[in-house]
Amino acid sequence: MTVRHLTEADIPIRTALMRESRFQANLTDYAVVTGDDALEHRQRVGITEEHDIKRHFTLCGPREQVVGFAWITTIDWRSQCCELSFGILPRFRGAFGAAAVAAAHTFLRTELNMRVVVNQVLEHNTMLLSSENLAAQRRVRCAYDSYTVGQWRTACYWSENQQDAQAQRSQVEDRRAAVAERIRAMTQRAR
Repeated sequence: MTVRHLTEADIPIRTALMRESRFQANLTDYAVVTGDDALEHRQRVGITEEHDIKRHFTLCGPREQVVGFAWITTIDWRSQCCELSFGILPRFRGAFGAAAVAAAHTFLRTELNMRVVVNQVLEHNTMLLSSENLAAQRRVRCAYDSYTVGQWRTACYWSENQQDAQAQRSQVEDRRAAVAERIRAMTQRAR
């Protein structure tokens, strides 16, 4: 996975994602009530004029294929803290969703020197985290946080620092090693 800055060429793909029903229910329905020209203009302003308060990125998979987008807001450059949001194109959610989010987190830490990343996920959104994992991870639960597609939504917030990110990578590596060992053991018994 690679992360690059959003370009004007990406705007039609991002606009289509913003108009997708699950994106609207899980992030924002701003695109529903915004006309094509205004939506395109808003994204161009984000690219050209607002880098001090927000940044937009394109998440790319193999052969630089666009798989989704990430953006940071609530940027505190002095404290090296920001809030991360992301949206993965529907056809790539299962295949690249987790890898794209991990790439965005790594990019923020290594390229932008962010030390703390605040995550927000609407409680009903279980595309990346199960309800149980989301409940365990959250540090703040905010009822009536967002109004999307005609419903008030509850949001879950938590922050991740460098140590948290390293611990998560270690857990993933440990799980992969355990799965690989089980496969090796089953393969040897089958012989």
